[in-house]
Amino acid sequence: MDFHVNNTDTAITVFLTFFSIAFGLFYYLAFTSLFKLKLSPIWPLFVVPPLIVIIVASWDAGYVPLAGLIHFPILALLMIFGGLYKWLKGEKKPYSAFLEGLGMLILGIGIIATMPYSIIALFAYTILMLIVKPSKKSTFYELQTILPTSKIRSMAMGLVEVSGKTKMLVPVTSKIKKIPCIGYVYKIDAISKDKNGRKSYSNISTETVCNDFTLTDSSGTVTIKGSELSLLNLKESPHSYASNNKRYRLFLLLENMEVMLIGKATHEKQNVVIQKDQNKNIFALSPKRSVANWNTNRPLRQAFKRYALILVALISLVLLCDFTETNGTLSITFASVQEKLDLNKNLNFQFFSND
Repeated sequence: MDFHVNNTDTAITVFLTFFSIAFGLFYYLAFTSLFKLKLSPIWPLFVVPPLIVIIVASWDAGYVPLAGLIHFPILALLMIFGGLYKWLKGEKKPYSAFLEGLGMLILGIGIIATMPYSIIALFAYTILMLIVKPSKKSTFYELQTILPTSKIRSMAMGLVEVSGKTKMLVPVTSKIKKIPCIGYVYKIDAISKDKNGRKSYSNISTETVCNDFTLTDSSGTVTIKGSELSLLNLKESPHSYASNNKRYRLFLLLENMEVMLIGKATHEKQNVVIQKDQNKNIFALSPKRSVANWNTNRPLRQAFKRYALILVALISLVLLCDFTETNGTLSITFASVQEKLDLNKNLNFQFFSND
């Protein structure tokens, strides 16, 4: 078996150096999701793969493709062993662990066989899901930056953003300590430890319960229909506890809390109420302090997005360049996108020797 490639040029080396950075994310997800490891710091996961490519390139450029793409079988093995690990920990049944590992192995083989189109498809799918199906939390926080905060007495019918103090109508009893409250979020997490005794958590179940309540601002009061209301970023109750390798957490919506809410204002029996907007699939509440913190950090997130887009554009520009050296002079020319995406032609793996 000969993994040496004779026609590896500078463009392929640069491409695989940047491309290997993405494997850091996959390693992070594998270690944290499958093996429940709490990694700190995480920067080596993103530095080591491209560093390996650079070191191999300085030694023998013919092995650069192997150094860049060896992460695929490593990740496949991690996924298989991750399924077995969950089975041994009692988190999965044997056949479920086997099927999950087999599915990951088939997926890994399929990704390798259809590169680079499979990688492009995976990134496109991820971005599409973020656009088409964003989380309730991200939808709420993005909407609150756009919608004006309405006064309760003068709000129009339709999608509204209001803020004020909560008031209990009919209390609901919490799962822990039987505390009377407007609503609660009850989470159960499995606890696992690594060999150093560090704990990691994986959610088993989440239950949200909320009764109808009222919201009051300086102008008036409105009834909030608690059914289907998402309770975001509530403060964790001091009554949360851990027992028998499980963590039980409680988040309470109490009376006189300052909150911001987004939902649909409508008439019900000649009264105005706010309920879920089924068309826009939004009905959520968050403490005002959490909203203020999110808005404070928003410029940093936007700056990160801008710099990330600039970095992607620069990487794309580099990948479309051909670097050639003639008599000590480095020439840079642009190649076609189709030519650069044809990795099978550019890499030209020789899995079997000609001997």
